[in-house]
Amino acid sequence: MGKHVVIVGAGAVGGYVGGHLARAGEDVALVDPWPVHVNAMRERGLRLTGTQGEHVVRVNAMHLTEVQGFARKPIDIAIICTKSFDTEWATAMIAQYLAPGGYVVSMQNSINEERIARVVGWDRTLGCIASTISVNLVEPGHIMRFQEPGGGKRTVFYVGEVHGRTTARASELARILSAVDNAKVTTNLWGERWTKLATNAITHGLLGATGLDNRAIYVERGKLHRLGVRLAAEAVAVGRAQGFELGAMLGIEPDAWLAAGNGDEAALKRVQDGLLAWMETLVRPSHSSVGRDVMRGRRSEIEYTNGLVAAKARETGVPAPTHAAVTELVQRIDRGELWPDPANIEGIPG
Repeated sequence: MGKHVVIVGAGAVGGYVGGHLARAGEDVALVDPWPVHVNAMRERGLRLTGTQGEHVVRVNAMHLTEVQGFARKPIDIAIICTKSFDTEWATAMIAQYLAPGGYVVSMQNSINEERIARVVGWDRTLGCIASTISVNLVEPGHIMRFQEPGGGKRTVFYVGEVHGRTTARASELARILSAVDNAKVTTNLWGERWTKLATNAITHGLLGATGLDNRAIYVERGKLHRLGVRLAAEAVAVGRAQGFELGAMLGIEPDAWLAAGNGDEAALKRVQDGLLAWMETLVRPSHSSVGRDVMRGRRSEIEYTNGLVAAKARETGVPAPTHAAVTELVQRIDRGELWPDPANIEGIPG
């Protein structure tokens, strides 16, 4: 018998993963709090477009009010794909329906395993990094991917135990996710988590604050580019101060980011060339998840991206003033005090 997989939060990442798992014949249910999106999936199927072709998939889409039905069919693998600020309640909602031996996986931005473990325990908690998957919920029932698939060239899903050992269940989940894209077990969950956080933090806050897309950071050579390099360097320094082993960020080694942020011209050239190469793997520019949220008038995850780097910087005593400044700007937008505008970054040194 296959595993019963439930994805809580069927937005861009959760819906895309769940849709492709359904295509592969996995027993998967997609639970989401947005009624219009759930109804669209039920009525027309889930439309998946972009770099992995176009598919309309019949999925088991469910409203939050229907989760009690899992009492009749317990959950083997619950994948949390909500915004980070919804982690605790989403985990508590689904935890009571776990099968014996069932576990909960964070497939989110930021680092939420501890929040999940507070609800279900560390022994029932796994992590999964969806690395540079680049998907967007275009409209209810339609999700588009604009990043070229990893295939044999790069890993997209890193599945890891919190204790860093390879286990049967981590290997099982990696096998299941390989139906979506390249997946493997990592023994460096926390390093991979911080690598993704640092990568996201290059663009999330800046694009949220300005309303621009990632070309302003990756391609153009103005102030946003300089601030993006500085954000990367600060995040690398804070991650290493915590003892994390970081991997490449947008195909660029962390040492290059750190040196570029400290004024090394050769390293800056390496970063700039790497960013141009990375843009070639995208079929369209991105506004980042934070940028899309503020454009739609929704609460952003800034406290869990740039804000988390700033918080850990304070704990470790490693300066990260750019993260703190960007976080404050987006928080003001979240509160309705500002609107996204390129002029918002004028007060940040750079």
